[in-house]
Amino acid sequence: MTTIGFDRVHHLVRVPVTVGDEQYRFLVDTGIGITVISSAIADRLDGAATGETFTGRRMSGQAVEAPLVRVPRIALGDYALDGHVAGVADLGDAGDPNGFGGILGPTFFENHAVTTDPDAMTLTVQPRENFQPDGPLVPLDVRRESVSADPFTQLVLPNGREITVEVDTGSDSLILDTRFAVDCGVDLAGPDVTTRTGTDETGHEWTRHWVTVAGSVYLAAAPETAQASPRVQFQEIIHDGLVGTGYLERYRMTFDVTGGRLVLGARMSEG
Repeated sequence: MTTIGFDRVHHLVRVPVTVGDEQYRFLVDTGIGITVISSAIADRLDGAATGETFTGRRMSGQAVEAPLVRVPRIALGDYALDGHVAGVADLGDAGDPNGFGGILGPTFFENHAVTTDPDAMTLTVQPRENFQPDGPLVPLDVRRESVSADPFTQLVLPNGREITVEVDTGSDSLILDTRFAVDCGVDLAGPDVTTRTGTDETGHEWTRHWVTVAGSVYLAAAPETAQASPRVQFQEIIHDGLVGTGYLERYRMTFDVTGGRLVLGARMSEG
């Protein structure tokens, strides 16, 4: 078992890691699919290129292609992997106060349980067979493609409709496709809805709506985790929805990608 302190980039967990002999700061993101390292780090890894690429999709549907490298060694505290396959992307200035040199995806933690404790600001990694569930257990449907793994589970909307959402700590919000607004009792043209438009880095134009929803949403396997009057972002996306840290970090969250489970333990501040 290894426990390491983290800081935040906005809502995102950021941890110190060692790649080779150099230390960097990486984010931890359950929804990214694969581990990603910056092109600046990849350039220092002689002979690491695999000659292959991976194509993933953003939540709005655009394809994003990344060359793959085999990283000689990545260490997070006492937990280390040799030869982990990662995608390469331009992640900006890693030395910036909010900068980072990479993002650890779910497959970095294969065969391990990863616990995020928002009160202690720690991340604990332990063999999955050693972890004893300390709260509601939520089954995950882990969808795998090549070197990617994406976890999904079931969410119940205010009118009782059950949908499939990605478990995504890379997102702060609960995000739902616009077709589910009616299930939440929302008129997206209503006066209580905040709407913005913009263009992302791929050139895709988006429209996002934010509104506080009447009623509750909850994970189907754990009704006791219901969140009343959630603030929801509605957008046209390729999934039914994504559940982010605004929902998940009400708990001490343990994520086990290999075992396909999410455990939501009580936070010390709630005890």
